[in-house]
Amino acid sequence: MLPYETLRPAVLRPAVLRPAVSKRVALRRVVTGAVALLLSAPLHAQAADTAEVVRVSQTLLRAISTRDTALARTVLLPGAVLASVVDPSSATSVARTQSDAEFYRRLTDGPEVLLERMWAPVVTFHGPLAVVRAPYDFHVNSKFSHCGTDVFTLMPSKGKWRISTVTYTVQRAGCTPAPLGPPSR
Repeated sequence: MLPYETLRPAVLRPAVLRPAVSKRVALRRVVTGAVALLLSAPLHAQAADTAEVVRVSQTLLRAISTRDTALARTVLLPGAVLASVVDPSSATSVARTQSDAEFYRRLTDGPEVLLERMWAPVVTFHGPLAVVRAPYDFHVNSKFSHCGTDVFTLMPSKGKWRISTVTYTVQRAGCTPAPLGPPSR
């Protein structure tokens, strides 16, 4: 090594004086870079998918709150199932399921103003499935009705995330106040 090489960074050394990089090292660098790019693509896609599955779940809650069956049909897969457990910590808890058709029918029944809100969703992906889990509260005519946990299972259909199942608990007592504050009237 020449004495001045220790004073100048390698990038400033003339090419003639830089040690040659073997083809093997160069290939390893290229492969490492390509692998890093390929591995980062799913992370970017997953972040976009996370936002999208939360948006789809929120759209269903908006459909419930506006009693809009047409909007609900845009996010529920045909044949979707909704299941609930009422008072899950009680010895008399009751589990029930309903079809999407029954859900649509019940959504249009009654004059009450409904509001369902969720917060702090947690999203996990399992292959082509996404699961959104979040606490929620439910209000009827601006009065608190119950709280619980919503669990939405989503899968891609025709290039869009759609809900295949909604499972939720219905808890009428012991609810932690929502961080969203009281509903606006």
